[in-house]
Amino acid sequence: MAHLIRKCIRCSVVSQLDAVAMTSTDGLNAEVFFVCKACGHGSIYEGQLQSHISNVTGALDKGRYFSQQAIIALPDDPILSADVPNRVQELFRQAARCRQLSLFDAAGAMFRKTIDVATKEIYATDSRLAGKKPADAPRARVAALGQLKILDEEIVELADVALMDGNDAAHDTDPYTSGEAEALQDLTDDLLDRLFVKPARIARVKAKQVESGQRKD
Repeated sequence: MAHLIRKCIRCSVVSQLDAVAMTSTDGLNAEVFFVCKACGHGSIYEGQLQSHISNVTGALDKGRYFSQQAIIALPDDPILSADVPNRVQELFRQAARCRQLSLFDAAGAMFRKTIDVATKEIYATDSRLAGKKPADAPRARVAALGQLKILDEEIVELADVALMDGNDAAHDTDPYTSGEAEALQDLTDDLLDRLFVKPARIARVKAKQVESGQRKD
């Protein structure tokens, strides 16, 4: 059977990958679907074949070119409200992409950075904080926002829990797990909704009420 010896992207074991199907893109270059003997999962590699894989035996890369890296489809980015600041959106998407690519330590650290930058954004844009210097440590910054009555107690607790979990991903020697990364993404998403999306919605409704005369400014 035609095969490659590669580090499987599904199980991270260097194993024989058996070629089971292919599609030719231009008569020379092809994409070949392989199944890992170690884990049974599939992956796709790009290469050049002299004939159909059913007519080939042995290692495919002993002849013509075959890629060392499998083709990886990048996951779709999560859709965030336009009320979330652009830089915060960018960081959240990076974190979510890391999680979907199974880079769980990186995902946890990036969700932590998302919250860090989000709280700095509040200091930069909230007129009630004009002239106040934010604390360097994000947990202290969140606590200060609670003490100043900028954030309510529930949001402060949510942010603190998420930041502590992100610290584990960034600093602990133990690997950050898939479940932990998924939970932290949910917490961070919820926090961004409370920090930016809901206040913006309320502000728009209030502005509409003021404009119609239902509410005094």
